[in-house]
Amino acid sequence: MELTTLKYFVTVAKELHFRRAAARLNITQAPLSAAIKKLEEELELQLFERTSRSVKLTAAGKLFLSEAEAILKRTDTALARMADLRDGSSGQLAIGYNETAFNTFLPQLLATLRTGSGSIQFELREQETAEQLKNLRDGSIDIGFMRPYGFDLAGLDSCLIWQENYTLVMPETHPLAKLEIITASDLAGESVILFARDVNPMIYDKIAVMLSSTALPRPHFRQDARNKSSMLALAAAGFGAALLPESSAKELHSKLCSRPLDIPLPPVEIMAVWDPERITGILHKVLDCLPLSNSNK
Repeated sequence: MELTTLKYFVTVAKELHFRRAAARLNITQAPLSAAIKKLEEELELQLFERTSRSVKLTAAGKLFLSEAEAILKRTDTALARMADLRDGSSGQLAIGYNETAFNTFLPQLLATLRTGSGSIQFELREQETAEQLKNLRDGSIDIGFMRPYGFDLAGLDSCLIWQENYTLVMPETHPLAKLEIITASDLAGESVILFARDVNPMIYDKIAVMLSSTALPRPHFRQDARNKSSMLALAAAGFGAALLPESSAKELHSKLCSRPLDIPLPPVEIMAVWDPERITGILHKVLDCLPLSNSNK
């Protein structure tokens, strides 16, 4: 039994006239009559009472009409949902992100995506780069916002979303707070709070080398914290000066201050990364809305 046959039957049942039904369906009467006859043979039931003057539904025809209409309605609903999925109007989207993304462009991006697309369900996962890349490759997330410095992006597509510099955050009573700009030599013997090395070993090592390049004795690097809030809390408690992205130092505790750095550190670059083999209508919509190459420098 095909959907076309169900449509033929419902049209005849509504018109109760084969010629008018054929005209509505834009076919001739002969194939319509043949389709209805084949349907009755398949069901082994008479659906219409036919005379030279009238066409009426039988009891079986009335029952089958309600079932046929329900099937066609469910089919139309399913097709509409698939169309929404293709054009990005509905469905689910799993997003991986790091703290810097959430502190900068991601809330506005989510607000833009939700406008006019209330049926999209977002699943947000705060993850470091290594976990995001693993989940992108196994399909657990659809797109990731990360800092992939030193990581292998083979087989994935990416684009730059956000770029900014580091700043040094410290208590207002810290000796370095007297300086307008901090150089590597100014950090000699100081305690510097960095992100945990296992978050991104390559960039951690590069930063540590650059901060120590002209500082003797070498700075003491602390790795007690894995997020901005913890690093700021440690700085406020007097454990050292925290190296943070500029966006993380916009709203500081009243007893904290920040100073720019005259040190050639790698910029904080946030990339959007996705698997080109798993692009859906929703992901297309996200990619169209990305704030490409936005810079906070």
